[in-house]
Amino acid sequence: MKRILGFIGLLVFVFGCDDGDLSITTFNLPSQNLNKCSDNTFIYNVNGNEVLLLDIPLSEFKNQINKDNEGNIISDTYTYVLTENDKLIYRLYNGNVNSSFLCSDFPSSELVVVEEWKALAGAIIEITTIANADSENGGILGVSGYTHHIVIKEVIFTKGNGKIVYEEYIFGNYITSNLVKFNFSDVVQKCPNNLLYKLDLKESLVVQLDYEHLFPNEVTSTPRVTYINGTTNRIIYKVFDDNITGAYFCSTIPQTSPNVVEEWYAQNGEEDSGIIEVTTEAVYDEVTGNLAGYIHHITLINVLFYNSNSAFHFGGYYVGGYGVEL
Repeated sequence: MKRILGFIGLLVFVFGCDDGDLSITTFNLPSQNLNKCSDNTFIYNVNGNEVLLLDIPLSEFKNQINKDNEGNIISDTYTYVLTENDKLIYRLYNGNVNSSFLCSDFPSSELVVVEEWKALAGAIIEITTIANADSENGGILGVSGYTHHIVIKEVIFTKGNGKIVYEEYIFGNYITSNLVKFNFSDVVQKCPNNLLYKLDLKESLVVQLDYEHLFPNEVTSTPRVTYINGTTNRIIYKVFDDNITGAYFCSTIPQTSPNVVEEWYAQNGEEDSGIIEVTTEAVYDEVTGNLAGYIHHITLINVLFYNSNSAFHFGGYYVGGYGVEL
């Protein structure tokens, strides 16, 4: 049997039947904003008693910013092929379901699955991503989040001997938040191993520099200058899934939690890019007038931070001041 549906050019073919009583021939889930449970990787669309679940690596939803030659944000489309380890499942329940039911550790026994159809490996997951510009709440990137429009193509759902084939099925929009904020103060902390860092809730900026050469306790007349090189002078921005403390970086025992969600590296420098400047000023006791210590001010010049999906750039960024008491 073959059916051609005119809705958004969707072609659906239904073959055979499971046990002589095939009740589902098409899925009735409108394209809309999708949901995700906090403790798993399922992304799902719900309509009454129908649910469509997608479980692929979340890294496939690339939080990246693409711009045209005039600097306008544009969309970017890429594809992922469903594997045997992934899941794309349609379920029909005997009553209406909601997010609380789907994400619960102990689902209600009042609802049961009436039908379940599983997609075969090989389906094409087409993802079109656009950054959502927000100058007020978008942090350093000026982006509040990312909309991932998901279209499933050439997919075959099976249940027993039954098949439902979609040449194209619009799943909906999966919206992710922009985690890159750079909401740091100007105070730089130091571990006993000379690692420098800044923290703000789930964010961290880790600064591993050539401590001996860049931070002598001597007042500078001109900045000490070096380049980011990925070895002795490394700078990494990290976002975690929970609030972070200095113990994570300073502990002699490697810490396993919280987990790193995003990680951005400062690109190695050369000529007029990737520059680190350090200036040092003396601090005097307000009462005695004696020398009390030094503050080392760290500034980045023309530095690019990147990860596998995207990048952002600072023409100039004041990392902060690291104080040394005498």
